[in-house]
Amino acid sequence: MLKRFLLIRGTELIAFTLLGSIPLMVSNSYALGLLTLLAIYGILLIGLDVTVGYLGQVNLAQAAFLGLGAYAAGLSISLMGAGMFSALAVSTLIGLIFGGLLAFPALRLEGPQFALATLSFSALTTTVLNELEWLTSGAQGLHVIRPAFFGHPLNANGFYWLCLILLALVWMSMRNLLSSQWGRAFEALRDSPIATDAMGIGTYRHKVAGFALGSALGGLAGGLYAFNFQYLQPQSFVYELMVILLLGVVLGGRKSLWGAFFGAALIALLPNLLSNRLLFKAISAFGLFAAVFAGIRGLMKKTTQPFQAIAPIAAMSLLVIGGMMVENTEDWRKAIFALMLFSVVVGLPEGIMGFAARFLTQLFRIDPPNLPPASALEDALPAKIPDQKPLLELKNVKRYFGGVKAVDGVSMTIHSGHIHGLIGPNGSGKSTLVNVISGLYDPTAGQMLLNGIDLPMGMYKVSETGISRTFQNLQLFSELSAMDNVMAAMKGVYHAALPLVLLGFAKAEEKRAQADALALLELVGLQNYARISAKDLTYGAQRFLEIARALARKPELLILDEPAAGLALPDVNKLVEIIWRIHKLGITIILIEHHMDVVSELCDVVTVLDGGRVIAEGAAEEVKRDPKVIQAYLGTA
Repeated sequence: MLKRFLLIRGTELIAFTLLGSIPLMVSNSYALGLLTLLAIYGILLIGLDVTVGYLGQVNLAQAAFLGLGAYAAGLSISLMGAGMFSALAVSTLIGLIFGGLLAFPALRLEGPQFALATLSFSALTTTVLNELEWLTSGAQGLHVIRPAFFGHPLNANGFYWLCLILLALVWMSMRNLLSSQWGRAFEALRDSPIATDAMGIGTYRHKVAGFALGSALGGLAGGLYAFNFQYLQPQSFVYELMVILLLGVVLGGRKSLWGAFFGAALIALLPNLLSNRLLFKAISAFGLFAAVFAGIRGLMKKTTQPFQAIAPIAAMSLLVIGGMMVENTEDWRKAIFALMLFSVVVGLPEGIMGFAARFLTQLFRIDPPNLPPASALEDALPAKIPDQKPLLELKNVKRYFGGVKAVDGVSMTIHSGHIHGLIGPNGSGKSTLVNVISGLYDPTAGQMLLNGIDLPMGMYKVSETGISRTFQNLQLFSELSAMDNVMAAMKGVYHAALPLVLLGFAKAEEKRAQADALALLELVGLQNYARISAKDLTYGAQRFLEIARALARKPELLILDEPAAGLALPDVNKLVEIIWRIHKLGITIILIEHHMDVVSELCDVVTVLDGGRVIAEGAAEEVKRDPKVIQAYLGTA
């Protein structure tokens, strides 16, 4: 534990100490300007990484927020006479407000549509800044006066130290935030928005919050940018800068503060890289060597697909050949950026610092942080006392898709403390019905009551009422560990306000959540796989993990949608044991299943659907003998 702390936190301390001491040892004003720019771009890229790395969205608006923040800071000084911190607060607030306003409509889109929406916002921002000449001076440029710092004018050294201190504060705050429930929520909604809502996390609000936070950091960086250059033009915040910023995040490494720092260094040094022909050739040659080495190594170890190995080699070869043929590399900077971006995205998706972190962890054998002892199961999942009364009542529930009547007038009652089976042939409407109950689909008609109260619409709202579920097709947060999957869904543990989280005062909650998550993993037999990524677990373990995650919601009603599908016989037997243990805790269960032996062993009542309608209901042995069931589900042979 001490070794890990010294290597990770010690490296951060050494890095910032060295950066802070450079002005005391070097008097070169140009070098100091590059370091100041590095600190500013570091803040900017940390904000961009929230959207690109954690939310998984291609954000082309960060350059616009940099521009808005810069002009907000400059105008607050020239028009209102604001001081240094007041101007920076205004620039941050402008980024937060415009980021939130853009996020509300844009984040309802996905993929290319979202990228186009942010690109349109950037183009509009540049146009507005250029056309409002009475306010921004348009293309002529806006002169900005760097205000005094508590009455003392800041020279180049002083301003650099201010930027570095702000970068360190942003670094620590974002490290605390992204290692908390907020960070897990951001990653979870990138992997599965459906499961994010079903687990009570709230997809939309976390997307908006994440995007607005990243935009606010863009605005803060913009204020520092204005005070650094003291002259602003709208054309400084256009498409080319957006591409460079994306290149910085991707090349440095997504979901990494060190990646943002490395990317910022790349952006700050890029003009020198292109203007110095010899340096450009040397770096291009090194990039080609790295691509060839990594490609051959990946192919030999069978960890890399042929395209993933060959494409970066081809791109870097073009870069080397182009560097030798063209007279002025700066004229080809857009093509150079494109080739570099393509090479990294295909060949090194984790980025330089992602690869470096993995390599150094193995080299120094850095152990992960110690985990707390697992909570007692009754603390993590308090037992309930079922009263056998109706818990969930469905009255003539219908769900139509155009002319298809997937659920056509289903009425059934689930009693508290029961395991209620729901069976039927493929296409009978089972999964559609539980999708309606859980809020994924709105009912076309009918009424659903939980404890006598109408169920709300929407998965997030339904999850808050005490209904939790698994999915027919797995909806795990694949990039998160097994423990983080469970922690992301944890209910009733996280209470710290956002400012306390940013300041690092939510550690006790994290420990409690870890202990509870370990108890639930132990319930399903995965306590030894807590730190394994969900995508690396066996199929059976993934099924059990989804059950543990659903239990983290402390549900009153648990819906298991074909949990035995695809499982081998030993895993099926283990599943039955897990369901019995859950049932003994007083949790009511709806079980959708095709394995009739599992249904017969577990279920108190079985409802049979066919064509979206109930054709039989009763004990398992009774419905097996029902002629309608034999004809529709079990066959007549």
